[in-house]
Amino acid sequence: MKRLGNYFVMFTIAILALFCSSCGPDEPGEELGPFVEYTEAQTFYDTYMSYKGSKALIDTREKSKFEAGHLTGADNLPADIYNTADDNAQWSKDLLAKYPTNTCLFFYGTTSFQMTKAVAGRASRIGYGKENSRIYSKGYDALKSVWK
Repeated sequence: MKRLGNYFVMFTIAILALFCSSCGPDEPGEELGPFVEYTEAQTFYDTYMSYKGSKALIDTREKSKFEAGHLTGADNLPADIYNTADDNAQWSKDLLAKYPTNTCLFFYGTTSFQMTKAVAGRASRIGYGKENSRIYSKGYDALKSVWK
């Protein structure tokens, strides 16, 4: 009976260890935080236009693609440059210098949603938070059709 009790304790510890490891970040040191992700272009546009506080539209595509065409009023923070785990990197200094942390950041652009999410996650971690992160997950081409 004592042996059965030992197995039960080991089984319980194994289950707890498995549960705790599944709750952690995807990569060590990577806590990207929660976001509001939009899947419809019109919803993203309507939310941006109706937002009453300070807001910024951030295009995460490469500079050359941004220069070839972008949404009116958008700033360019290329995900391939700004996608770094270093919260003290130049991109975070650029973002903080331009926008106070109470600014709602609307991210769009790259066809790789994971890249856009990484940039938004790092912005969230340096002070913008969950309430100030919005992501359009389908890329620039789908969004430009509804942007007026």
